[in-house]
Amino acid sequence: MAIRKTSAIALTGITLAATSTFALAQQKPEGLYSADQLMDADVYAQGSDKPVGEVDDVILDNNMTIKSFVVETENKFGLDGKSYVVSPDQLSVETMQGDKATEPRYRITLMADGKTLSSYPVYNDSWWNSTQNQAADAWDQTKQSASSAWTRIKDGTTDLIDDTRDAISGGADDTGDAAENAADKTEDAAEDASN
Repeated sequence: MAIRKTSAIALTGITLAATSTFALAQQKPEGLYSADQLMDADVYAQGSDKPVGEVDDVILDNNMTIKSFVVETENKFGLDGKSYVVSPDQLSVETMQGDKATEPRYRITLMADGKTLSSYPVYNDSWWNSTQNQAADAWDQTKQSASSAWTRIKDGTTDLIDDTRDAISGGADDTGDAAENAADKTEDAAEDASN
């Protein structure tokens, strides 16, 4: 009985391995994606075999990384044919075998149902302007923060150099106090820069 049980487990393992190999052979390896092929790819709601729409646009940020996808819906699921903004983490992409390696087919699944998609931001001029302004404000704040941190470090370093000069010229008694003050100022400048 033990021999049959072991054989059945081994046979099941071999069957699963063969099935996995077959499934991998049917799909293109992931890692590279064609933007051209992503455009107009059908988007399916989670748990559905009917598409809710297709990828209509890809939105990039200043670093040229994907910020969002625009999913143009059909008049199904009460979506009224609107286009919705979907973040990349809300979509999964399955690469299917295409006619050519450079022309893969994609099945894109939305990690939500069709009804939830209707609560996503609608892609229109208002969304675009608002998002663009938010991105510009965030960029300005980042630049100001970096500039402010640089100024604090530069000022702290200048103070350290000045205090060190004073310590050297002030004599042995003042050296310890000046060095301690310089170290404190440097520590404060570094702390301010990290905030």
